[in-house]
Amino acid sequence: MNGSPSIILSIESAICGGSISLLVDGHEIANWIGLSNVSKAEDLLLNIDGMLSANRISRKDIDLIAVSAGPGSFTGIRIGLATAFGLRSGLDVRMSSISALEAMVSSHSSLTRVSAALPVGRNAVCVQEFRPKNEESNFACKPRSMTENELFEITVNETGTIFLLHEALYENAEPAANIINFGANLAYSIGQVCRENPGLVTEPLFVSKSF
Repeated sequence: MNGSPSIILSIESAICGGSISLLVDGHEIANWIGLSNVSKAEDLLLNIDGMLSANRISRKDIDLIAVSAGPGSFTGIRIGLATAFGLRSGLDVRMSSISALEAMVSSHSSLTRVSAALPVGRNAVCVQEFRPKNEESNFACKPRSMTENELFEITVNETGTIFLLHEALYENAEPAANIINFGANLAYSIGQVCRENPGLVTEPLFVSKSF
């Protein structure tokens, strides 16, 4: 199949229970946001089937499976990728993967530095800084882990950087002009990036807690 995929099932299963997004021609028509710490494989498949059924879409109609390559819970990353690989094999469709941090930043137009931050469990946060979009290289540094309190200290000191925080982090942060609530639907942004780059395959991103 050539060109942009029209029906995309996007999966993120390693952050705060995960999220699923169903996109048709680039528009989200349904989503699911998890509530537990880690999405179980059976929960993912159950919610995927329920979402498809509610929107009268067959699994065979899917053009692309988009999935997060991490970071997040080690188990959650594996569950998401295994589910995506299983669907790809069973449905004979393309699969694309992207870092959830990159997907977050891709949805934000900025000529300043942007740091994306995700909660990865046990008071740990994974953060990655990205250069302004008008610079040749997008990555300013590799993803790194820190405590939630360390992140909030950085947001106060680095006022020239925009911080995109997952909703679970934003709820604990002090309001500031450089802090933006990204929300909890990571799957939507992952799906949008993979729609534009259906051949993209990203190595799984397992970031160890360094404290």
